[in-house]
Amino acid sequence: MLFNSYEFIFGFLPIVLAGFYVLGAPRRDWALLWLTIASLAFYAWWRPLNVLLIAPSILINLGLARLLERYRLARPPLARIVLICGIAFNVCFLGYFKYTMFLRGAVNDMFGTDLVLTHIILPLGISFITFQKIAFLADVHAGRVTSFTFREYALFVLFFPQLIAGPIVHYREMMPQFRAISARFNAEDAAVGLSLFFMGLAKKLLLADPLAPLVAPIYLRAMYGAHVGLVDAWIAALGFLLQVYFDFSGYSDMALGLARFFGIKLPVNFNSPLKATSIVDYWLRWHQSLTRFLTAYVYNPLTLRFTRAWM
Repeated sequence: MLFNSYEFIFGFLPIVLAGFYVLGAPRRDWALLWLTIASLAFYAWWRPLNVLLIAPSILINLGLARLLERYRLARPPLARIVLICGIAFNVCFLGYFKYTMFLRGAVNDMFGTDLVLTHIILPLGISFITFQKIAFLADVHAGRVTSFTFREYALFVLFFPQLIAGPIVHYREMMPQFRAISARFNAEDAAVGLSLFFMGLAKKLLLADPLAPLVAPIYLRAMYGAHVGLVDAWIAALGFLLQVYFDFSGYSDMALGLARFFGIKLPVNFNSPLKATSIVDYWLRWHQSLTRFLTAYVYNPLTLRFTRAWM
């Protein structure tokens, strides 16, 4: 179910919002439980098997987080081993579903082998879910997350506005918002949510989608070895860049708007990257939540470790 589909806009979203506000009147916990169930239904809509693929991963990560919580102070070396195992599990889980076919195809092309290219079902939003689970384990290990329940963790992982295309969020920035929301209709949140959602919808439908018929035939001609002139090559390159940007940025804006309906503020994922004046500035503006994740959980720890090793 896509954000720009009729069944989502005129069916799923109104039902979820109505249930959220009605259940939130007597008890906020009921509204959050409804939101979790609705997010699970959203995840299973396209292919119910998605739930069976992702549920074990969610439960395993919750179990690893419990071990980290138990051993973080009592047995730090063991906690570190648990963290490494958790990261390795998530990376392998992501790698199997996303890159097995690519690696087998690359090996066949390079060495002339005949590895069977079996079809692997790709769980919805697996990259964003995996990054969030890794960040959660790292935060528990570092003591930045000190308390969590199964219900809160499930809501954090499955919250449907950011499930398909991000942004990548962190437990410590999401759960305080979920715990503080009133679960009642708020005119300001609704107005901001509608503005963001329709702005993202316009990017997707009016800008990104119309570019595809212009760009795809040129790449198809190049793939089959046909001559592509200079003008067509520039049209293809720039058109594909704009298509990807407006599609991804549009979905991110829609995600921010949808979350705001529930009183949740997601981090901005794009800050006019095409206005960047350098490559560094570009990557600071494009997919900002991924840059934040890589900086906080990959670059900074490695830099700190190497710095200590050389001192």
